[in-house]
Order: sequence, then C-alpha cells, then structure tokens
Amino acid sequence: MSEHRLDDGAIATGVPKIHFDDVRIGFGKGAKRKEVLDGVSFDVRSGEFVSVLGPSGCGKSTLLTLAAGFAKADAGSVEIDGSPVVGPHHDRGVVFQQYAIFPWLTVRKNIAFGLTLRANRHNKADINAATDRYIDLMGLRGFEDALPKTLSGGMRQRVAIARAYATNPSVLLMDEPFAALDAQTREFMQELLHEANLEEQRSAMFITHSVEEAIFLSSRIVVLSNRPTRVHEILDVPVPMPRTAESRTSPEFIELRRHLEEVMRSMSSFTHGGTP
Repeated sequence: MSEHRLDDGAIATGVPKIHFDDVRIGFGKGAKRKEVLDGVSFDVRSGEFVSVLGPSGCGKSTLLTLAAGFAKADAGSVEIDGSPVVGPHHDRGVVFQQYAIFPWLTVRKNIAFGLTLRANRHNKADINAATDRYIDLMGLRGFEDALPKTLSGGMRQRVAIARAYATNPSVLLMDEPFAALDAQTREFMQELLHEANLEEQRSAMFITHSVEEAIFLSSRIVVLSNRPTRVHEILDVPVPMPRTAESRTSPEFIELRRHLEEVMRSMSSFTHGGTP
C-alpha cells in the first residue's frame, strides 16, 4: 500500500477516499425492472476532484446517492476511507442541484447548521471560526444576516457549498450544483469553487452534464456509458493548475473538450436510435 506525507506532516495511505467496486443497481421488478449501473468501478483519491460525466439517465446521480448513503447497491461495494457506506454520515458533505438551504435561517446560521447537530456538535468559538472562514471563502461577507429569499441563485449555492465545507467532511459530493444557473453565473461559480478547492484540497466527486465544466474543475473525469451503465473511460485532465478563464482557450482544454464532445455525441446518437 502506497503512502505519502501531507503538508501538515500526517501520513496518508493509498486507501482511496471514495471506492466503487463492481457496483450494480436497478429499479423495478420483473419485466418492468430497469438495470441502471452494471458493474461500475472507480476511485476518488485523497485531495482529488473527480467529475462524473455521462449521458442523461445513465445513473450519475445514483452513484452519488450511493456514496452519500441515501441508497444501497444491489451488488458490489461503496467505501469511504476504506469503510463500507451503510447510511448518511457527517463525514460526507453533500450539495444538491436544488438550493437545499433552510429558508428561515440566515446565511450565517445555514452555514453553521451542521456544526450544531448532535453527531457533529462543536463549541461556539469553533462554530464561529468555521462560519467566518467559509463566509469569506465563498464571498458572502456582508450577507451574513440575509435570508435566502433575498439572495440570487448563485449566492444560495455559495451558502450550500460553504455549509458543506464547514462541517469538515472527508469528501464532498456535488450533484450538478450549478445546473440551474445562467451561463455567466455558472462560469463564475466554477471559478469560485475551483479556487476554494485549491485552498481546501478536499476530495470531491462532482456530477455534471457539462463537458466544459468537468474539464475546468477536475483532476480526472470518469465517463459513463449508456444504460446499463459501465465506465466508458477515465481521463486525466492535462490543463495546468491553477485554472482561470484563459484556461478554457488553451490547446489542452480544447483538445480534451473535442474528444469528450465526440464521445457524448456518439452516446446520444446511440440513445436515439443511431449507429453506435
């Protein structure tokens, strides 16, 4: 088993942060049963940002719900830090596509919420320090006492991401958190998340339909096939870090985007009756 030394001096083993091993799941019974995941295996390593890309309906979000502990696979295994996932746990921060924050709580109280729960309760000083840190990291200073109804969609997602970071999770699980945003806000949020991840170095699994988003954010991309779903390919992203708006026009970015768009187009043609 490999190991490497982290910046704080701790030793990290080669155990992946997230491990999917031959995961299989379907829905329905008898003739109506639909197989979704058909032997999916891949890892997310320590400090790695991995995007999961694939055609609509292939089971990307199902993978995330399995990692979050909201569902159980029919076969195979899902592990976090080498331990089987048996249900939800505070070691996983989850960000959904919908704005899953409490409308009756202020920005500050939403971010602090996970640190007040019995399973992960912290003292007041630690809660305030963590909340202040992620208010600043997500550019929410000046909006601490605002209610969600007064915020734009992008700012609400900043609150959701800050809340996920604040609980100090082992892994972040993000299910298309920017899908509902307009194109300009979406690019801004990608850049903000990229900067935050460079600073935090969290292990993350990010579900997306967007080729460009996957390239911009990720160190690796897992491409899934049509159903019944398997891993089509896993690609390293060669675009240098840190990434900026100019990275989107680099030769490495453009070439990888071309390849992935061709792959996604071929899957779309197959889905709609074309030649695979």
